[in-house]
This record gives sequence, C-alpha cells and structure tokens, in this order.
Amino acid sequence: MNGSLKKNLRVAVVGVGQMGRHHARIYAQLPHVDLVAVVDLNPELAHTTAAQYGCQALTTCESLPGQVDAVSIATPPGTHAPVGLFLMRHGIHCLIEKPLAVSEAECQLLITAAERNQVVLLVGHIERFNPAMQALHALIAQGVHILAIDGRRMSGSSARITDVDVVTDLMIHDLDCVLALIHRPVTRIIANAVHTPESLGVDYVSALLNFEGGAMANLTASRITQGRIREMSVTSDIGLLTVHFIPQELSICRQGRPVTIDTNNQTPWHYSPDLVIEKIPVRHAEPLALEIQHFIDAVRGNTPPLVTGTQALEVIKAVQRIRDSARANSKEVPT
Repeated sequence: MNGSLKKNLRVAVVGVGQMGRHHARIYAQLPHVDLVAVVDLNPELAHTTAAQYGCQALTTCESLPGQVDAVSIATPPGTHAPVGLFLMRHGIHCLIEKPLAVSEAECQLLITAAERNQVVLLVGHIERFNPAMQALHALIAQGVHILAIDGRRMSGSSARITDVDVVTDLMIHDLDCVLALIHRPVTRIIANAVHTPESLGVDYVSALLNFEGGAMANLTASRITQGRIREMSVTSDIGLLTVHFIPQELSICRQGRPVTIDTNNQTPWHYSPDLVIEKIPVRHAEPLALEIQHFIDAVRGNTPPLVTGTQALEVIKAVQRIRDSARANSKEVPT
C-alpha cells in the first residue's frame, strides 16, 4: 500500500450535478475518507455543495494535484477524457462515470494514462454494483450456461439527460451487463429505432446481438415510453433468471419435468407441472455506495477494479455499432 494511503484517503468530486452530488454525499459519510473538495464550473453549485459537506469549493481541477489521492469524475461525457487525463497524469486515481468517454480513441487514451501512471481507473457502470446483478453473477459462476438474454430499460423523457441519445444514456447499462455475463466476442449487431422530430439521436432502440458460440441478446431501450422498466432475463440451462433492477430482486422460473400417467392400458396421459418460481435472497444496498466503497478498496490495493477501462472500451465499441445500425434503420414518429 502507498504510504500516503495509510492515513485517511483524500478525495474530491469533479462535477456536482445530480449524480456528482450523490458521490459527494457518500464520500462524506465514509470512515477513513476525507472529502477535500468539490469542483464545478458553476460556482454557485460548487459552493452550495461544499457548504453542505464541509469542504472546498473549486471551479477548476488545477489545484487538486497534491491535495487529493482519488477523484470521482461526474462531468458531461465529452469532458471525461481531458479531465481524467489531467488528473491521472498527476497520479490521481479516478472513478469515471459511464460512459468512459465519447469515442474509442479517447477511451484508449484514458486506459493508457492509467497504466503509465499506475493509478486505478474504475468506470461507473453502476448496475454491476446492483446487489441483484451481483447475485446473478454469483449464480452464473456456478456453471450456469447462458443461451440468451433479454433486457428492457424504458422510461419517459428526461430533463436531466440532453447531450446523448438513448443508446448512450440507457442501453449502455444493459450492454455492460451483457458483455460481463457473456465472455465472448460479438459477431453481429442489428438495431432498429424510432426518433421524435426534436430528438438529438434515437429515442427507442431495439438491438439484437449475436455472440461467438451461439448465445444472443435482445436489448430494448426507450426514453419515450410512459412507464419505468428496468429488468433483464437470462434464458439458461437451469431456468429463466430474471433481475428486477429497481427493487433489487432475482428469481428463477423453472418448468416442472413432464409427467406420464399410465391409465390402465389406455392411452397414457402426459402433462407438465406448473411453473415453479424461486426468489433468490438479495441483500439490498445502494449501488452507488457499493461502487464508491469498491473504488476506495481498489485504491487501497485491496481488490482489482470490477469495471476496467478495457471493459468499458468494449462497451463503447458495441454502443457505436448499435448507434450506426439504429440510425441507418431509424424512422421518425410524430409526438
């Protein structure tokens, strides 16, 4: 362990919008962690957040080197690369909110910077830290064979997200989960989409991914659907495994084995018992709190990062392929 990290870990949050303020809240509650500063281009927002948590308010990152050991970056995606590169080149460990960056080239620059400067780079794909998804991974690790995955992430319009389309905003969560579950190359991606006249990109996307070895995934994401759905189902050799992300629930649905009844030398009677649904115990927790504690543990050298820059780069590659296909097959719908 680095000698400077034997004491309280000094941290900052860069970008204190809706997500960044949650990062600040959690850091301020952690033992053996000192929230030194919050940074935001909006001085009023920076000062308000800093006053709430008793730390410095800054409008640039320039004074962070020497003051902090680790930083959460929760700025708009287009700024992740320049902010992350500056901090990592000064030896500061970084938790960067998803997406890692807006292009493959920028992702690779961040990955290289982390390696050269020997700092932790953790990417904030938060659903990996959802207790229900962690329970699913533990179950799959017991030798369960995945045949297909179906994911749905749907909601109405959001005033919070205005700079990215629905693939980068919502579908990216499920893409990351799928790629982490199916450890094989993607061989084909086909996507279809609809968009509204005022949309920046596409608003409702359905993407089909085929993987080497035969597994497949069908993902749907929408931000024009009146209703909030966050679920993923895995068709496997032991049954249908379903994760409900919001209530943090995991269940297994199994069809009973077919039964044949001999009817006194008459035609045998065949029937299948009803479906059996088993709920897997899941210990509820705030995913972001688990993510940040994991980041702290990784910085202290206690665990490798769960979501690496290389993994996040593969997600960005899949995002780009889906966006290209979706735009080619997109239809405009009136609102």
